[in-house]
Amino acid sequence: MKKVIIFAAGAILISALSCQKEQTQVTENTATEIPAEKKQGIPDGEILKNYAAEAQQLLGSQLKQKIAEGGPENALEFCNINAIPLTDSISKKYKVTIKRVSDQYRNPDNAANPSELAVITTYKAMLAAGKMPEGLLKDGYYYSPIVTNAMCLQCHGTPGKELAEKTHLKIKSLYPQDKATGYGVDELRGIFSIAVNP
Repeated sequence: MKKVIIFAAGAILISALSCQKEQTQVTENTATEIPAEKKQGIPDGEILKNYAAEAQQLLGSQLKQKIAEGGPENALEFCNINAIPLTDSISKKYKVTIKRVSDQYRNPDNAANPSELAVITTYKAMLAAGKMPEGLLKDGYYYSPIVTNAMCLQCHGTPGKELAEKTHLKIKSLYPQDKATGYGVDELRGIFSIAVNP
């Protein structure tokens, strides 16, 4: 299959959960149908970008509420149980498979596979060169970067600095295999990986 790269426009997605920059809100009708112009079962990159945006907004809005209600520890409790099912709900809605993955995962279920790791490596190199990574449509998959901001560091920062001790203890209790601390602002936290179901 011919490789196609589509660079998505706009700002990086919002999220305390996935730690992305803010983006204009996606309306309910933005990505309600797979377009007629899809080829070989793959919607265009802009549609897939909107799927990722909707998943991000669902997760981000829930986490922001939980942080407001009980701080980062409350958000961690919620995320531990609900993050993957919430993402799955968007996957089912659009008949695609949406994952949030990382090379430095918190939940082992979010570990990146070899293809995703290759994209993560590319995105990290772009950030190191001072370029903000954008959406990528490649071989039937759409990838969207998750870049940290200051809010992310409440749960993903350096212990003893941005990451409070009680929050760090909660992370250790919920995620014994956690690899997702020590981040700074504008670093790659991971990616959205979207595969279209046949």
